[in-house]
Amino acid sequence: MSTELQARKIIGRTYLNDNRLAEALEIFSKILLDFPDDLETILILGNFYLASGDGKTAKSLYLQAQKLDPDNKTIGRQIIMAEEIEDSGDEETSPTDLAAVTRLLQRLTGKTRTIDEGDIVRAAFLLDKIIQSENPAELVAKHLDEIDELLPALIELNIRQANADGKTELAKALRELQLNIDSQLETKDLDTPTQENTETSVLKYQGNILILHPNMDEKSNRLGILKPSLEVYGCQVSEAGEYIPGRDPMPDVVITGNSHTNPKLLESLSALSAAGIPIMLDLDTDFEKQPVSHPDYTSKGLGTYTRGSAYTSILRLADMVTVPSEMLAISLKGVSKNVHVIPSGWSRQNELWEKSSVAHSTINIGWVDVSGQIEDLVLIRRYVIRIIREFPNTRIAIIGNSQAYRLFENLPEHRRMYLPLVAYEEFPYLLGQLDILVVPLRSTPYNLSLADTVLMEAGVKGIPWIASPIPSFRRWPAGGIISESLNEWHLNLRHLVMDRELRANLGFSGMAAAKTREMGQLSRMWLESITQLTDKVVPFQYNVGK
Repeated sequence: MSTELQARKIIGRTYLNDNRLAEALEIFSKILLDFPDDLETILILGNFYLASGDGKTAKSLYLQAQKLDPDNKTIGRQIIMAEEIEDSGDEETSPTDLAAVTRLLQRLTGKTRTIDEGDIVRAAFLLDKIIQSENPAELVAKHLDEIDELLPALIELNIRQANADGKTELAKALRELQLNIDSQLETKDLDTPTQENTETSVLKYQGNILILHPNMDEKSNRLGILKPSLEVYGCQVSEAGEYIPGRDPMPDVVITGNSHTNPKLLESLSALSAAGIPIMLDLDTDFEKQPVSHPDYTSKGLGTYTRGSAYTSILRLADMVTVPSEMLAISLKGVSKNVHVIPSGWSRQNELWEKSSVAHSTINIGWVDVSGQIEDLVLIRRYVIRIIREFPNTRIAIIGNSQAYRLFENLPEHRRMYLPLVAYEEFPYLLGQLDILVVPLRSTPYNLSLADTVLMEAGVKGIPWIASPIPSFRRWPAGGIISESLNEWHLNLRHLVMDRELRANLGFSGMAAAKTREMGQLSRMWLESITQLTDKVVPFQYNVGK
């Protein structure tokens, strides 16, 4: 590798580590133009496009990489992932084309503003008209509103001209200006809702929303972060552990989650239903398929008559049921006609999610109690132990299950680590202790219904994962490797441990994909579901940011 290429790639990786996507994209796209056979750069850009949902462009890059390294099985798996979303790609363009890179950046950063080619033409016509005018200043004064509207297009026009003229430094400076303007406009939208901005028009719910929690001290992870996200849209939201008619103000809609875990809540929900208040029931897992051996079965399962009866009754009362996975929705179709899939998300208001993790002296291979049962971990125990013994710089990290930790008691103490579960607000810190997440799951009805939540959370923290092929994991766009069989676990673990760049690239892909699950995005789906149950809505233009 030439010194120049190595230096440019170091700069690009530095931008990636700092989450400076625009600069990283520019660096790697230019590297590919100058070094079209550089395998690492091809894969990085392929991961960029895959994370953005452009399967067509990602596949073309992976096929190019496969020609350079035909025995690389990871590339083959990436091609399969790209093929699953291939129909969502853009029109045929070079992956280093300016327009393609611009679209890619817009998707990865979550920006909603795109520059229409019609605006480019309008901007070119207006610019030419001003230049040809005998009194340019007067013409500019007359068209200030139009210039303001076309400002992004005018800058884009000048960027293209600068590139065509070979003035790369000018083009770079203009691109940075364009991104800064986008950022400032986005911040302005966050602070001040306007009636003129119809780019992200949604419905605002004008009624009062009551979130009923079975336990105010242990809110579900899904509903625990919902209130502030809905309030961004101007919703009036209150939370409580019960509702008493005559004492409490009557809401216009009620959201409750896993309500059967507190059967006493049935009385509150019955009173609200009798008063004609629509009820949304959120279920975060398939309680009907939850096995007796599951650690949550004792406290949340349907094994007692009281909880089982409450579960059935609340399902009948609910006007809508929301769930985090397609398989769970299918499972509930027979008992509820109105089931909506709203995936689980994360909230930027918890700063630990985006806080950089401290670098580790070892590569920590981690398993989290919430991602499966101890019987699932047993499936791959021997492969993990083999890796720990094979690579002296590795360590097994078990989060939240002391019995699972004892599966590895034959390893020296400094090669294993146990971290007890903490409050969900501090969970991002625990995830930050991992360098590789493993999510083995047996092919059981309950496991097949699980959501992709743990992979999404790993993506937020930039942690690459290896997981079993359950339906929701296959749908999750990026960030890790699916082990199709038990025999692949050792190979995939070995590959990730040995290849630091692969870990970094997968982590970045997962991080980009997880941005779509921030509650600023998901709260729109909640709001749309709420508005289907009531007519107290008005148009509301509000950009909630990335």
